[in-house]
Amino acid sequence: MTNPLAIFALIAMTGAAAAEVVPRAEQTPGPIFDMLKAEAQGNGEEIDGVAAWEIDLEGDGTTEWLVQPALWTGGNSISVRTYLFDGADTGFGTHANIGMNRSLKRVEQEGRTISLVIFELLENDPRCCPSGESTRILQIGE
Repeated sequence: MTNPLAIFALIAMTGAAAAEVVPRAEQTPGPIFDMLKAEAQGNGEEIDGVAAWEIDLEGDGTTEWLVQPALWTGGNSISVRTYLFDGADTGFGTHANIGMNRSLKRVEQEGRTISLVIFELLENDPRCCPSGESTRILQIGE
């Protein structure tokens, strides 16, 4: 079986096709949180919170995780990074930063396609409060 984290493509897109909304998990698995915390501390950051979505990326009945920690380095700003983690069946071992450094508003899935709906600043929005959205497509595997 091919590792889905090794063969993803992130494509900018607007007006993506409708897909099933993936509910945000109430809690991030402890091993994932611990790995994120260790990485953040190594970068001089603190975790302010973590958003997580439980997804079967390969359609094989095992769970993978899309997670987005909010990271604080001091001052009045927070940044985010977005990761894919293999599930508990692999000990959450394999993970990849997918390069999505924008806050996720919603996650949708249709088969092996994940739609990442992100907040987007519109022309008249204050910098604190984006009211628009755009979609990035994450295609997993073949």
